[in-house]
Amino acid sequence: MTLEVNKLGEKLQRITNILKKNKYINAISDGLIALFPILMIGAFFTIFNGLAWEPWVQFMEKSGIKQVVSLPVQLTTNMIAVYATFSIAYKLAESFDKDGFSAGFIAMISFLIVTPLTTFEDGTIALTFSWTGAGGLFVSFVIALFITRIYVLLIDKDLVIKMPKGVPPTTTKAFAGLIPMIVIVFIDLAIYFGFKATSFESIHGFVYNLLQIPLSNLGNTLLVFLFLKILTNILWMFGIHGGLVMYSIAVPLWLSMDYANIEAYAAGGSLPYILGYAFGMLYFQFSGTGNTIGLNLLMLKAKSKRYRTLGKLALPAGICGVNEPIIFGTPIIMNPMLVIPFIGCPLISGLLAYILTIIGILPRLNGVFMFGIPFGLSGFLAGGWRVALFQLVILVPLSYFCYLPFFKKMDTIAYAEEQQEVEKNAIA
Repeated sequence: MTLEVNKLGEKLQRITNILKKNKYINAISDGLIALFPILMIGAFFTIFNGLAWEPWVQFMEKSGIKQVVSLPVQLTTNMIAVYATFSIAYKLAESFDKDGFSAGFIAMISFLIVTPLTTFEDGTIALTFSWTGAGGLFVSFVIALFITRIYVLLIDKDLVIKMPKGVPPTTTKAFAGLIPMIVIVFIDLAIYFGFKATSFESIHGFVYNLLQIPLSNLGNTLLVFLFLKILTNILWMFGIHGGLVMYSIAVPLWLSMDYANIEAYAAGGSLPYILGYAFGMLYFQFSGTGNTIGLNLLMLKAKSKRYRTLGKLALPAGICGVNEPIIFGTPIIMNPMLVIPFIGCPLISGLLAYILTIIGILPRLNGVFMFGIPFGLSGFLAGGWRVALFQLVILVPLSYFCYLPFFKKMDTIAYAEEQQEVEKNAIA
């Protein structure tokens, strides 16, 4: 078994080494890592604002603090696609030895141009958070890479305004990007009006509907439930917000099942459903998409300083089911080393919970799920002490050992890179 894991690790490492030489994948990876401080702020305030203790909820709402505390979340997590566009474009331009700031700003403007505005009944026109958060992340990747590549091409073709000698470098760079920016804005407008003329209405709608339509007739059987959960994680691996795509289809159905369970529970009757939204959140992603708490715990004793630091910072959020810091800080997106545990661990935990529920070891969930509640406590509220014990005693170790062989390989690589950097600095 160990030999097979080592062989798999070696194959994944070879794939990783190939991908690491790819400028576009590196730009996405490095760009997402650069957003880690923004994501940490968003995660902290999400937990702070989402505590479901009734006295706390009433205090927050009556005092008006809830609205104020929501601002950091709205302007960090809900704007992550905008920041990612700038960051990825910046990194890609640098890899071509071009000005990262100019490329970043041009790409960010491009993303905003192709993102539809919302017109309200009173005539107000506004940019909403519909596509600026994780829901627009895949489009931000495409725009950042595509627009930056055009920018680099135009600069290489010398389509720039050249300033006379003696002009400060900052001014020279600003004017150098003017012609490429004008050209790119016209390309952005072509993209905007091109998609607006279709039934998708925008490039965001195109991505969303392209994935939504084939799945619109899916039901609520266990196989479909598993399929949706697996596909959600696969989409996340490619930077697409799987939850936004899948849950828009399934959540109405799953919530109706939860509501039926809540009603039966309140009436003292038997619970009609095993599956539902609460089941998915408490078993398939009890510590966030991919059940990454095991990965988080492994990072606490990592050899590499990078992962140790990330593990310590992300742990409080991870315990409460907010694992964006791990997903983007590692990063897990576009990371072939973590494909198997990220997709496989939730599948194992969910199937195990389903089987134990069928045979009566675990109770059916009452349909209650409150986001931001630490796992264990969330399980207790939804199903009692057996569910809480299952989360803490079974699912946490399961996640740990699922990620263990893959993380060890990643940590070894990261540690070697850090040592090389130390040696280079010592020589310098």
